[in-house]
Amino acid sequence: MLENSTLHRHPLLIVAFLIVAFCVGNAGNVLAQEEFSNATKDEELIAQLGDEQYQVREDAEAQIMKRGADMLPLLREARRSPDPEIRLRAITLYKQLSDRVREDNFNRFTDMAKDVDLPGWNRFKERHGDTRATRKLYVSILKDEWDVIAALETQPQMMDYLLFQRANKIREDLYGPNHVQISEGTAAAMLHATSFDDIRITDPTMDQLKFLLAAPQVTTSLQDPESAGPLLSVFDQWLETNLKSGRFTQEMRFVVLTTCLREGIKSGKIVAKQMLDERASPIYQNGFGQFGAINATQQMMYAMLAIAKLGGKEDIEYLSKYFDDETEVSLPTVQGDQFNTQLKDVALVAVLHISGENPKDFGYPRISTDPNFLYNIRSIGFTTAEQREQAFQKWEKSQRRGPAEK
Repeated sequence: MLENSTLHRHPLLIVAFLIVAFCVGNAGNVLAQEEFSNATKDEELIAQLGDEQYQVREDAEAQIMKRGADMLPLLREARRSPDPEIRLRAITLYKQLSDRVREDNFNRFTDMAKDVDLPGWNRFKERHGDTRATRKLYVSILKDEWDVIAALETQPQMMDYLLFQRANKIREDLYGPNHVQISEGTAAAMLHATSFDDIRITDPTMDQLKFLLAAPQVTTSLQDPESAGPLLSVFDQWLETNLKSGRFTQEMRFVVLTTCLREGIKSGKIVAKQMLDERASPIYQNGFGQFGAINATQQMMYAMLAIAKLGGKEDIEYLSKYFDDETEVSLPTVQGDQFNTQLKDVALVAVLHISGENPKDFGYPRISTDPNFLYNIRSIGFTTAEQREQAFQKWEKSQRRGPAEK
């Protein structure tokens, strides 16, 4: 510390010392005044939206857009201004600025930024992981169905009503005169929103979702190597949750099964086994899909083919349980034709496929493949009981031989 004698000898030092002390002591006050000044300027810009001069109003808009996200709270409040000019401009600016900020956040989020907080992301990430592809899907979900995800986070008790209304609107768009296709984001959002067992979803709402599974965009996305992984994860979670909770009607369950069979979705095997274990009941699809009326045995045929296509050798023992099931499958036939099908015939075809065998080599006289459902269901069966017996005998004989003999 400077001694008094030194200060008396150097008056300029006294002045410098006082200036430094004043600056240090008032630094906080200066910063506070600057912050207050900036806040005042922001409020002045809002006020200038209602200025008498057109150019002042336009310049204020430009400055507000330039300042960005920090202006959103003031704009939100200004949307209720008693001044109609301020109110209308604030409404427009708030929408434009919100969209720009949201788009910037989406881009940064997709680029794996860790500081972007999107509604519902943490819950989605816990289920489906955190990869660029998963983030890309989530952005498409929010872009297409922001309100659905926001309600899922803030109004879960309203989800059944909201989803039913949204599903109806999507279906009207899909089958209306404009034929608006279902986007991947919309499909994923609806599946995600109905995949929580602690959120009430009624049968009518769940049943509305069946048209999603037939949408071409969903099919295309499931075949896309980049997007298939995250979308399949969402689908699998939806399937598992709703099977366990018993939300699927029999008709919906069959739609899910055929979707899995057609698109090669492995989790469809779970649906197939449930249908077989419960001995599926007849259903009638009212105006949906290509199937029309579906009897119980036809459903069981599709279930066995699903296990054949989606399963593996670990499922042979399960299917073999039906080798004694002589239940006849009700299929359209030509009068006088002796060709018929039993459930055991389908079970053997499924086992042969899993084992890498060709059913033709086992005496199936009309067997033909189907690109969607593995085999044409009308081609599975035999004309005579002898053909059927010989096919099963050949299979049993092949199982008794060693690998080197086959």
